[in-house]
Amino acid sequence: MREITSLQNNLVKQTVLLKQKKNRIASDLFLVEGFKGVKEALDSGLEIDNIFIGENFNKNLDISDNLKDKTYKVTGHILDKIATTDTAPDIIATAYQKHYELKDIFSVKNPIVLVLENIKDPGNLGTIIRTAAAFNVSGIILTDETVDLYNSKTVRASAFNIWKIPVVKITEKTTLKKQLNKLAGCKFVVTAVNSDKKLQLYSDINYNQAMVLMFGSESQGISDELAEQADYLITIPMNNRVESLNLSVSTGIILYEVFKQRSFKI
Repeated sequence: MREITSLQNNLVKQTVLLKQKKNRIASDLFLVEGFKGVKEALDSGLEIDNIFIGENFNKNLDISDNLKDKTYKVTGHILDKIATTDTAPDIIATAYQKHYELKDIFSVKNPIVLVLENIKDPGNLGTIIRTAAAFNVSGIILTDETVDLYNSKTVRASAFNIWKIPVVKITEKTTLKKQLNKLAGCKFVVTAVNSDKKLQLYSDINYNQAMVLMFGSESQGISDELAEQADYLITIPMNNRVESLNLSVSTGIILYEVFKQRSFKI
């Protein structure tokens, strides 16, 4: 294992740049911080670029022979420089981003697909990805206004499930239903709080069919562009003294209902 002790090392400088979205896009890399994350990445077969291990790292980690030349022992100051958290972990890796197409999401029978529009909070996005992975969602579609998938807060909030589920970004929303129905005939569902159209209770929908569940930001909700494509408008009943639920919470409630109807077993 080679050692790096200088903050001026070129590899360290390049790695620090991955804190910025434009550099993640340019390099196709992102940061995986902490032992759990790095272990999950290795166990999942994610393509690793480099691994930086602190001087006091003492955990068992199975690093393949082809990665040993890309594994570096570094000082605490270097980990502090690379890390995106106030307290640096004792191991950080850089990994290549995973890329999917819409057809990857629709490769299963009766897919359940999430469409997330204009999600600005990376923590919310990561939590939704974690929940989606737990409840067997087939894939996630992000509109182009949504926060960067590989933002470090998103990666952490996903509990490192971000590379375990297909995620695709799209720019064209007005014809989304038409695009997706070329791949699978789906029913489109939108959560709505205020609407002049009839709302159905979320638990009254039959989710045992190909479904696309669309969610908008907490501040603005779903756009008219997407709402007009819905087959069902659904609502979650709650105390009327509370204006709304957190986006990741409402997504979790509905996904649990989907999971319960489809395959829930103890």
